[in-house]
Amino acid sequence: MKTTNLIVFMLILLNIIPGKLTGQSYSIFPDDTISTTGIMEDLATLTIQQINTTSGTIQLQWQKVSESVPANWEASVCDNLLCYTSLVDSGMMNPVPPSNYGFLLMHITAHVNYGTATIRYAVWDVVNPGMKDTLTFIHTVNAPTGINTLNFSQFEIYPTIVNDKINVKSNNKMPLNYFISNVNGQVAKYGTINNGNGEIECDGLSDGIYVVSVYDNNTSKREQIIIQH
Repeated sequence: MKTTNLIVFMLILLNIIPGKLTGQSYSIFPDDTISTTGIMEDLATLTIQQINTTSGTIQLQWQKVSESVPANWEASVCDNLLCYTSLVDSGMMNPVPPSNYGFLLMHITAHVNYGTATIRYAVWDVVNPGMKDTLTFIHTVNAPTGINTLNFSQFEIYPTIVNDKINVKSNNKMPLNYFISNVNGQVAKYGTINNGNGEIECDGLSDGIYVVSVYDNNTSKREQIIIQH
């Protein structure tokens, strides 16, 4: 009877906690491997979230496992604290409150050569370093084979001089993720726009120059803005 109750309890957990359960303090969304395709000179943004499933704040750390990136391509990593200019070896995220999420995000741009980039990072809770999850980011750019029709989402981010809100518009209703970083690459704010169109409040951001990055599963856009309250 106890075994049956335990199985039922685990099935309930699988239904109410989003993402892939890791057996520790966070779940992974959408999965521990993400794969996209793109076109030459286009910025690709690949992100995997770590959702805090506990009642307390957690601290996540990460470390590069491997990278295979075609020559002349650009690739860099961001987390919820900082956007780096390259695929740095390791880092520590900002603390993640309950029901919030941390993330690892790859910016990849193909230049000159066609091919596939495969990047792997391990992530773990600092209180449980023995349980690490390996996250895999794969981006492919193939040579064109005739006439291709691309259905990438188109984003609008405006205005460029912001007083209190940034407007984001998309040509579909899919959820969009965003983050705002300052000129030093530090992530000042991040979140999700659920229906593809919405506003980002800027009340908590100091005056200055920022970069707004908006992305879905297919494509992304970055826009430089100036906040003047």
